Order: sequence, then C-alpha cells, then structure tokens
Amino acid sequence: MLALLLATALTILGRASAAAPAITPDEQRVLDALDAGRALADMQLIAASAAGIAQGVGEGSVVAGSPEETALAETIARRFRELGLATRIETFPVRAYRYTVPRLHIDGEPLAAIALHAAGAVSGRRDGVPFARGNEAGGTRLRATLVHVGDGYAADYARAGDVRGKAVLVRREQRDWPPLQVTEAAQHGAAAIVFYDHPSSGDRVDALRQDSLWAHEQLPAVAISIASGRALREKLAKSAVEITLESAVDVRDGQSRNVVGVLQGSENPDQWVMTSAHYDRWFRGGLDNVSGTAALLEVARAVTQAGLRPRRSLMFLAVGAEEAGLVDPERDWLAGSHAFLLAHPEVFRHAALVYNVDGFGWRAKEVRLFSTPDVQAAQRGVLEDLGLAQAVAQQPHTVSAIDAWNYGVLGGAATNHLFSMDEGYFAIYHTQEDVVLPERFTNLGRDLSLLALALARAATAPRQTAALTALADHVGERFAADAARLAGVRFDELNAALADFRDAAAAVESDHVAGLRGEDADRLLMVVRHELVPWLYAVDGDFTQVTRTGEYANRVAALDKALERLRADGPTGALEALAVLYEGRVCARLSARAYAFERNFWSGEGGWSSRFGHRAPPPLPAFDTACRALRDRGADHEIVAGLEAARSEALLAAANAVALVAAKLCAATLALREPRG
Repeated sequence: MLALLLATALTILGRASAAAPAITPDEQRVLDALDAGRALADMQLIAASAAGIAQGVGEGSVVAGSPEETALAETIARRFRELGLATRIETFPVRAYRYTVPRLHIDGEPLAAIALHAAGAVSGRRDGVPFARGNEAGGTRLRATLVHVGDGYAADYARAGDVRGKAVLVRREQRDWPPLQVTEAAQHGAAAIVFYDHPSSGDRVDALRQDSLWAHEQLPAVAISIASGRALREKLAKSAVEITLESAVDVRDGQSRNVVGVLQGSENPDQWVMTSAHYDRWFRGGLDNVSGTAALLEVARAVTQAGLRPRRSLMFLAVGAEEAGLVDPERDWLAGSHAFLLAHPEVFRHAALVYNVDGFGWRAKEVRLFSTPDVQAAQRGVLEDLGLAQAVAQQPHTVSAIDAWNYGVLGGAATNHLFSMDEGYFAIYHTQEDVVLPERFTNLGRDLSLLALALARAATAPRQTAALTALADHVGERFAADAARLAGVRFDELNAALADFRDAAAAVESDHVAGLRGEDADRLLMVVRHELVPWLYAVDGDFTQVTRTGEYANRVAALDKALERLRADGPTGALEALAVLYEGRVCARLSARAYAFERNFWSGEGGWSSRFGHRAPPPLPAFDTACRALRDRGADHEIVAGLEAARSEALLAAANAVALVAAKLCAATLALREPRG
C-alpha cells in the first residue's frame, strides 16, 4: 500500500522544477535533495500519530498539553537528531482540556457529536475540583427538552420563549465564531447548547467542525453535523424532542512543547534563519498542519543531505499549542510561538528570515506569499528564480490567526508565510474530512522548492540587509489612508518622524554611515526593526493586520456612516452601517447582560493580543446604549449622543496612537544615527 502511495505521489507531484541560472550550486543541491513523495509519505505517518485514541474533540486530534502532543513532539525531536541537528525540547505552560467522547441521544437514538474545545461539559473536574451539571446518574447525565433557537442571539430567544432548563439547538456563526452564542444561551438559563451547521461547509453535510471557544465554559456544548441539524429541525417541526447528553472534561494547567533543531552558522551563528510549523491539530489535520510539519522535516532533511554550510544559523521549529492553549480568553491560540518569542528575544533581534509554514502544498490555483515589507523585494527574486513570479502573488501584511503574526508583528522579524488554502479547503477546515489524499496536494513539490530556496538563500547570502526604507514606504501609505478617514487628527508629527526615519534607514542600508559598514549595519537594521515594528501595527475586528490607527479609522468611518444612515434610513440603516464593526454586530445581537459578560472576555489576560495593545478596547458604554436603542427603536437623541461619544473616543484614541508611533519612530531614528567610532 505504501509503495503504491509513493508511486502515485511521485506521478502527481513530480520533483522540483528546473532551476534558473541565478540559483547557486549550493542552492541547487538543496533543491535537488527535495522529495515531494517522501514528504507526502511523512504526512500519512504524522496524520496517523493519534489514531485509535478516544478523544472528545475529534478522532486523531493532537491537542495542547495532551499525551498525543507529547508523543508527536518526541517523534519530531528524534527525526531532527537523526539529521544531525542540535535538538532540544522546550516546555511551556498551557491550559489543558481533556474531553471524553460525548454521548448524545435524541429520543433515545445515538447521534454523532464532538465536544468543542475550551467549552463546558456535563461533568468533570476543573483544577482538581469536581462539578456536575446533569440531572441524572449523579449529575453526569443531562436529560432535557430540545428547543431550536436559530442563530442563538437575543431576538431568537425572544421568539423561542422560556428556555430555562432546556437544551438549545443553535446554528453556528462563521464570522464571529460560536463563543458569543454560548454566553447568550447561558444568560437565558439554557441547560446545554447543541451547535449545528457552518456557513463554510457547503455540501460537506456530515462534517463535524472543531473550534476553540476561548474558555466559554458556562454550559455544556457539543457540535453536530449539518445533516444531523437539518434532521433535528424537521423532527422539532413535528413533535417535541428530548435529548440526553453525557460529556466529561478535565481542565487543568498543563505543559506543551516546542521542538527546536539547529544547524549552526559558520560565520554569524547568532543570526537566525528559521522555519516554523505547528504540529498540534484538530482531527487528522491533513492540511492544517500535518502538511507544514512534514514540510519542516523534508526541508531539514534536504538541507542536511545537501551538505549546506550556512553562514547564519538555520533553525527548524515545530511549535505546539497553535490551535489553543493560552490562558487568555480574548485570544487563546498561538501559544507555542508566543512562548518561544518570550523565551528567545535574541532570535528576533537578529532574525534574517522567519518562514512560517501552515497549510502547504494544497491544490489551490491562487497562492499568496505574505512577506513583511523589508524582505518583499528579496522574496520576489526567489519567486522569479523559480519561475513562480506570475503564479504566486505577494502581500505585505498578514492575519493574527497564524504564528506568522507573533514572529512578524510582535517579534518584528522578517517573515514569510505561504498561503495556499482556497474555498475548496475551507469546507473541510477543522473537520474529520481534512485527511491526506495525494490529489489534494498537487502543489507540494512547488511549495517545498519555494520554502527551501528562500531559507537557503537567506542563510548563505553574504549580506542580509533589512530594507527598513521599504517598511517606511509601506506604513507611510497605510497611515496616509488612515489619515484621510480621521479628519481632525493631525498626522504631521508622525509623517515628519517617518520621513526622518526613512532617511536614516537609507543611509545605513547604503553603507553611508561613518563607522558602520557591512555586517554591523545589517545587525543594527535587524535590531531596530525588532524594537519598532510591534508599535506600528494592530489588528482589526476581522483579525487582519492594520496600522495602529487603522481600527480607529474603521470605527470613525462606520460611526459617520451610521449617523448618516440614521438620518436617511432610520435605525435599520444605522445598524447596517455599524455591522462592519465587530462591536456593532455583537452589541446589536446580544442581550445587555450577555454583552456585558463578553466585555470580561475582551479584556484579555496578557497573551499576544494584549502585550502591545494590538486589540483596540471596546467603545464606551454609551456606544452599547446607542446600539441597543437602535435595535429596540429607542429615542433618537440617545442614539445620536452614544454614537457621537464613541466617535470622539475613537478620534482621541487615534491621536494617542499617532503620538505613540511618532515617538517610537524618533527613537528608532536615534538608534540608527547614534555616533560610532
């Protein structure tokens, strides 16, 4: 069977494409050593690493703090050692959840279900203290009437009536995920919540989709498939339905693991070229991220087999707990990369390139390479040398749903992330259907070549200059766009500081600073980038990277539009305008008590989302009052007052952000111009 699989893989995937003349002999040896068929075989083995182990979150899962995660970390470490890499395993704390397989019955008939991660269960232990929410079998089983409440927000409960002590059937949210619906159900006294459907699933009607619910443990929660949800709705339309649910969880503090393998540099061992992939997963995780884990191993094997002698140290990093694990209800994912960042600031002060691998080789026709602005030109050269300049689009910013966010935004490193997922994948994302099939990974050979050449080049090039001038140009354009939407906020100081910073960076990049040449200039540019970048950016309500003023500009634009629509179209138009904002959508849909409870989760507890203030705090309570008044057709003067107060607050926050960025740019300029003997 394995031989047939390898033969099929090689036929479909082929070997690395022919090299362009610009590729050096050392780089070509690395490319020639790549074997996409071997990587695919590794994917099959890794995907089966947790097979046959009963887990409530989905068969085959490798979850933060679990025995399966520990075992896979040891396997990766063994592979690194066999390749001759200096290998170590670094542990870090996580919040660990261990679920039994839920037993859900509908009128006595069993129904397939999974426990949603970091959600509640019928019974279990939390930090050693037992709990039991059931009404049978000593509290370990819950028997309740099932009520369909549609989307599971305040208006749905107003139509459904009293649900106290009942289980509620709720359609899953896509854009804002299920946690808010858990809070609303709990505030209405529901005994349990059964999620079904998912807008991305399409015709995958039997898929069971896993997501972390960010420590929303207020009541037992399970997920069923689209097909099961449809059948339940039809049954409820005809008669009453009773469910029984048995589910258990052990919640505790645990340990996850990062696996580090290093090939030491010959000339600049304290400069780093790193590739990183998370190895934890939901279900078997063929694309997310078994593919990335296998790519990490294959490129490490190719580099060592080719006998590459890098000038800079090459690091291969397999991180745990990417899907969830932080003790931070605001954002609980990216735990492993965050732990590594905190433990190793020295890596990010002198990072020549960090290449994040998350979802690799998929058959997508449209592929994007997220590269930080300072290395975008260099990465364009890699694409051109491989003949991929037309096939792969470049993008100078990323999202906060992948480890590249921690490396490139919090760590301020030069960062790449190849994004090859498409709509065809999102239907099976985080489901039991994300398995390793050769026909799904037709771009594996191409993607391996792109990754390997970028790493080899960054590790062996005589100079690795961080183009901070390109960074200044990029953020300058983005800040200018924000300024156009923030009338009344003066950007003069920021613009002057940015121009001064660009001039100073240009001098260093071109070796025009007395006493600062070559490698010393490169080191300085890397250090300045590390110190500056975290203060330039933030994240908007859709988890996308924006400038530090970007989300406030979004708020002001939405609030202006809402006031305009209020005058022209009334409350309905104003609510539509506010729906582009996360807080606008949430406040309009949640009850006042549920919205107040959610503010507790938005505060964060010190994870990556709050370390540099990258998440704009919720608007003033006056905004909440205005949203509810819009929804409930309240008084216009109350609505206008609340929206205008939120607008003024956003403008003030934007002005403070402008002052902060300007100050950080001035400090960076001083560092670049510091006199040297």
